Amino acid sequence: MKRYLKIKYLPLAVLSCGVLTCLLRLWLFALGEDARGLLAVGSFPDVMSWLLVAAAMALLGISTWRLKGPVKFSQNFHASLPAAIGMALAAVSFCITSAVGLAIKGDSVSTVSALFGFLSAAALLVLAFARYKGAHLSVLFHGVVCVYLMVYLVSHYRLWSSYPQLQSYAFELLAIVFVMLACYQRAAADAGKGDRRAYTFFSLAALFFCVATLPGCDNAVFFLGCAVWMYFTPCKLTLSVKKEN
Repeated sequence: MKRYLKIKYLPLAVLSCGVLTCLLRLWLFALGEDARGLLAVGSFPDVMSWLLVAAAMALLGISTWRLKGPVKFSQNFHASLPAAIGMALAAVSFCITSAVGLAIKGDSVSTVSALFGFLSAAALLVLAFARYKGAHLSVLFHGVVCVYLMVYLVSHYRLWSSYPQLQSYAFELLAIVFVMLACYQRAAADAGKGDRRAYTFFSLAALFFCVATLPGCDNAVFFLGCAVWMYFTPCKLTLSVKKEN
């Protein structure tokens, strides 16, 4: 077994890549904008941040390919206090995001997003308590969170689509997409289906982008909450899982 990658350290490795990318993007934004209001595309921090994206995705692809076995709830999502805390903190971040969204009094899509945010926060709190107890709940709870993430994505993409540079929105966009896909795989696990490789890849990719997007993002609380959620709720990181009788 020594010849295999110690996959249990994969979340920490991905988190480290995310922090390093975050620092590079902080450097990029610190360089300021030119007369046209554009970031310094092609600069060292810009190029290195994209190289780290490629490296992190390659690391995840190679590492998760070794995982085998279905995502059976009892085998992969045992009782865990850290996981419960991570989910509860994500719920708090959703509440703060939704409260701010309602206070701003945006359009109907923003209002719907905020309302679903409160609903998904309640669902995550219930899921957090269930994870602490090791209980298996209905697929509907993670399903509600998936719906919120989809509406949140639509609500914000309308603004992002007007940005002229990828650095201004791509990391936020990818962070939400991967969190949503990870949540979908988690819902599939609740339904007795799912894929360990897919869940691990999506959840850790979400962790990477949620951390990397913090400089320049418009909602650091939301992405920090999602990062904590993704970091503390991996499935069982062993190369294989025995079949249940």
